[in-house]
Amino acid sequence: MPAKFQSPPPASIHECALIEQLRNKLTDELPDGIPDDLNTDLNLLRWIRGFDANFDKITKNFYTYVESRRAAGFDVSDLPEKFFDLPNIKRFLPYIAASRLNDRLWLDERNAFLFVERAWSQPKELILRREKKQSAAKGLVQFIVFFDAATLNLIDYLNPMSAQIKFWQMRSELWQNWYPEMVQKIYLVNPPRLISTLWKVVGIFLKKENLERIEIIGNHKDLQNDLPAWFIPREYAGEFVNDVQPYDETGVSIRRKIVPDDYIKSHDLCQSKGIDRPKSRRKEISAGAVFVESIILPDDHTKLLWNFTCSTDVEFTIYNKKKRFLYPRLHLFTLKVPEEGILENLTPNSEYFLEFRVTTSYFNARLDYYIYSTL
Repeated sequence: MPAKFQSPPPASIHECALIEQLRNKLTDELPDGIPDDLNTDLNLLRWIRGFDANFDKITKNFYTYVESRRAAGFDVSDLPEKFFDLPNIKRFLPYIAASRLNDRLWLDERNAFLFVERAWSQPKELILRREKKQSAAKGLVQFIVFFDAATLNLIDYLNPMSAQIKFWQMRSELWQNWYPEMVQKIYLVNPPRLISTLWKVVGIFLKKENLERIEIIGNHKDLQNDLPAWFIPREYAGEFVNDVQPYDETGVSIRRKIVPDDYIKSHDLCQSKGIDRPKSRRKEISAGAVFVESIILPDDHTKLLWNFTCSTDVEFTIYNKKKRFLYPRLHLFTLKVPEEGILENLTPNSEYFLEFRVTTSYFNARLDYYIYSTL
C-alpha cells in the first residue's frame, strides 16, 4: 500500500549547502546561466532530491530541459495563459481532453493543487508562480493528480512494442527527467479490472519512489479519506463543479473523436509547401550511438525542412554551431508516419546540425531521411 501523505521536509543544512553548489555549477555550465524563474532554492532542491544529488545527471537533464524549453518557445512568463493558443498546440486541441483547472483547486494544508490527468496542462509554471508568491517556509509546492483510466484500453498496453506503451514510456521519462519532485500523489481512478497487469506496465517505467506515490481508488468515495469533498470534482463523488466554459464539469476540455480524415498524412509538409520531395537517404546507426548530419543553407535560403523514419526510438534535436538548440530534444518513434518539420527565418550561409541519438542499447537503427532547405 502507498504511504499516507507527508509534507516534503524543508531543506536540511546539508541540502542548503548542496543548493548553493548546484547553483554555482549550473551558472557556470549553462550558456545563459539559470533562467530567473528556475533559479530558486525550492526549485533547485527538487532537482537535488529527484536525482539523489547526482550533479552530473542534474546538469545534463537541466541543460537539455532549459535549451528545449527555449527552443519550443515555452520560456515566457505567461505560458499558462498562452499555451493553448500557441499555433503548434492549438490545432491539436480538439482531439485532446486537456486539464483546464490551472491551480484553481488549491489545498493549502497539502500545499498542492489538483490536476486531472486525461492529457496535459502546464502545472510546472503554476508551481513556480505559487512558490514565488508564498513564503519559502511553506516548502515545495506540488500537484495532486487524478489519473482517470476510464477510457484506457488495457489490450493496447499488453504489447511492449505498441504505440501506447512507447508513448507512456516517453511521458514517464519526461516527467522524471524534467519535472522531478513536482507530483505529490497520484490517485488512479476508474482502474481497469486487470489492474495487476497495468501495475506491471507502470512499474517498468517509474522509479520506486514515484511508484509509491500512486494509490488505486476502486470506489470514488474513498478519495474523501484523504481529501476534502470541496476539492474533489463531482465526477469522482466530490462537490466541485467547474463552471468555466467550454470545458466539462470537471474542468477538462471536451475531446472530439478522431476520424480517418484527421490522420496526419506522410510527406504532408512537402505537399503543403509545394516542394518536390527529395530522394531519401539511408543510414545504419549502431545501438546507443549518435549520428549527426549537417547542412549549410545556400545564400538565399532561410527555411530548413526534414523528414525521417527510424526502425527504433530515437532522440532528435537541431542545433547551431554554438550547440544552442533550435528544436527541442525529443524522444520520438515513427511507426507508420514519418516525423517531419520545418524551421523558418534562419540565417543563410549558416550551418545547422540534426542529431539522431539511438535510445536502445540492444538494436541497431535504420534511419531513412531527407533534409533540405528552401527560400
